[in-house]
Amino acid sequence: MTAQAQAVLEEAQPYLDELEQRLEAAVERYPGVVGAVGRDAIGAGGKRLRPLLVHLTAPDREQALRGGVAVELAHVATLVHDDLVDGAELRRGRSSAWRAHGEGAARAGGDYLFARAFRELAVSGDLAGVEILARACLAIARGEAMQQRQVRDPETPVEAYLERISLKTGKMFEAACLLGSRDPRLGAFGLALGTAFQIADDILDCVGDTIETGKIPGADLREGVPTLPLILAARQDESVREALTGGPTQGVLVRVAATDALERSRELALDYARRARGFLQEEPELEALTHIVIDRER
Repeated sequence: MTAQAQAVLEEAQPYLDELEQRLEAAVERYPGVVGAVGRDAIGAGGKRLRPLLVHLTAPDREQALRGGVAVELAHVATLVHDDLVDGAELRRGRSSAWRAHGEGAARAGGDYLFARAFRELAVSGDLAGVEILARACLAIARGEAMQQRQVRDPETPVEAYLERISLKTGKMFEAACLLGSRDPRLGAFGLALGTAFQIADDILDCVGDTIETGKIPGADLREGVPTLPLILAARQDESVREALTGGPTQGVLVRVAATDALERSRELALDYARRARGFLQEEPELEALTHIVIDRER
């Protein structure tokens, strides 16, 4: 991590500490099963990159906190639902919501988190913010539907993969920047940054360490999700292709690493990070984030 990136994170720590307090207060509003799901989901932690983007683009602290809480609650809600849809048993090294509380509770808990997210904005009369977050959530739903169509399809075009991750990940990064700034230029920065982030995340799923990432590597391969490294590797190695269609996955990540798919994926992630920097105008804190999202271990 660069010195500039470290400085950004240190400067933001008081904001992030207060953000955690507000997140906890939001999910505790209604105790019971949905509150327990929300509490566990928030308590699992995370990078809090989306609230950090709100913080770095907002004109004042209250807007940063309000938008940061809203975008993180919505993001965590999508994770709860994603784990349910994918049957993922771990989330950041802990039992996923559906595994710990049951499928029905996880579904209701995710809905609760979405509702709490929109209330954070609505209670202050921020209708523009509600619209921004609503568009992002609709994009995520479209991206999830696209992913379900692409599952087990090694022929998924790279362009279709990029469209999917821009919807599922990029649009929430875009929303974070818009909740902070209402500036389309910074929204475009967030969209490119989110795409870079997701490509880097998909690379980590092929090479990451369970202790660092909190999940067992190869989840995308086992679930048949055609990420960029897997799409590229499947074009070069028949065993990767077969694994993506539902065949044996044992030892396949080694075969992925033997191709140039990881290097090519990283180059595209770096390219999207460069695109993101192209939208900036003397904003070093945001520029530092373009390095943080690429050079990470989890």
